[in-house]
Amino acid sequence: MTEVPHRLHDKYPELGRGPIPIEPYISEQYWQEEKSKLFRKTWLHVGRVEELPKAGDFFVKDLPACDASIIIVRTKKGDIRAMHNVCAHRMNQIVYEERGNTRKFFCKFHGWAYDLEGNLTGVPDEDCFFDLDRCKYGLTTVACEIWQGFIFIHVDPNPAMTLADFMEPMYGNVEGYPFDKMTSCFSWTTEVDCNWKLALDAFQEAYHVAYVHGNSIADSIKTESGGSMRPLDGLCGDYHRRLSLAGNTKTVYGNPKAVTAGGAALEEALAESAAAKPISAAALKAGAGGARYEFPMEELPEGVNWTGSPDWMFDINVVFPDFYLSLRPNYFQAYNFRPIAHDRTLVEARVYYPEMLTAGGRFYQEYMKVQLRDVLLEDFSTLERTQSACETGAKSHMILQDYEIMVRHAFEVIERVLGRTPAEPIPA
Repeated sequence: MTEVPHRLHDKYPELGRGPIPIEPYISEQYWQEEKSKLFRKTWLHVGRVEELPKAGDFFVKDLPACDASIIIVRTKKGDIRAMHNVCAHRMNQIVYEERGNTRKFFCKFHGWAYDLEGNLTGVPDEDCFFDLDRCKYGLTTVACEIWQGFIFIHVDPNPAMTLADFMEPMYGNVEGYPFDKMTSCFSWTTEVDCNWKLALDAFQEAYHVAYVHGNSIADSIKTESGGSMRPLDGLCGDYHRRLSLAGNTKTVYGNPKAVTAGGAALEEALAESAAAKPISAAALKAGAGGARYEFPMEELPEGVNWTGSPDWMFDINVVFPDFYLSLRPNYFQAYNFRPIAHDRTLVEARVYYPEMLTAGGRFYQEYMKVQLRDVLLEDFSTLERTQSACETGAKSHMILQDYEIMVRHAFEVIERVLGRTPAEPIPA
């Protein structure tokens, strides 16, 4: 019998090849350790700079994994700051709204006022307090830095690692991807009754595509002679991981560059889809050439489609711990899997496209919006059932194959960050 080559695992033998335990997906104790040792001690993606175009623009991110509510605001100086949403007086939340614009922040309990930098600027009946020093009672800041237009926060105001040091070892060679030209955004938000790792795992492997997405996008992934959807390559770093996938360029979904590149790419994408999926073909034909910008493959950074495959479809990038960033030739997906409890996850899914200048271009984007919505619903269809199955105790470990190396890497990294070894038992 010929042994199947485990190409991805051969690159990272230190990750092992054995089963991984189910306990981290169902343990309340494990979740408490993640909160204290992981989420409160790492950089977390919270949004993009385009969400805060003007001074005074703000949004609030509630982060149960950090037991925190964070205000992110653009100041009058034009920089972006992040602060705990907690008044220094009697601990009321300063901001109740999800987002907005303001000149100052006012506590709705007793009227204390703070400027956009978080400085305490107004106290009703201030002379009734006892030697109140305003300088000591501003809003508590958290670290806030920007990478390629993505806003990250760290609840430690003085983190041991800068955001650049955190990101660049794995993603330095994707810097320069045209994130800033993708300004047309649509999104979905939902809560799922499953562990955050279980939800993220469903998005960091393609082994499931032929089955979960059999009626939607399975035909868009390039398959080998035996039907296998082998990735082009995978990369595992100290924290982050990447997986590159090839597409069936004769389909609309599998050839994302066709709508902006046109020409041969367009004709190839229409070759089979015109008959098999006429609505897909109509959307592509309508949208071709409608984007404000072009995205020549040769102008993308060297870390995008790092294998140089002519059939490249997209790269999955998982930024530790919970940020999924899928890069394609002309659009990108930014998903967060934010834990609420050990068995509940808030999923924030955003998709960014270039602005379309034609009605046909908008029709294409609406078609893709519906297509991606259906794909997400298919992914979510398994999550709560898998969580319930894990909690039965019928099985203690899950078995992984070669293409699921990102699931294994995620487990190993979290174990290391928590100061565990894979064999160490989880406290009862």
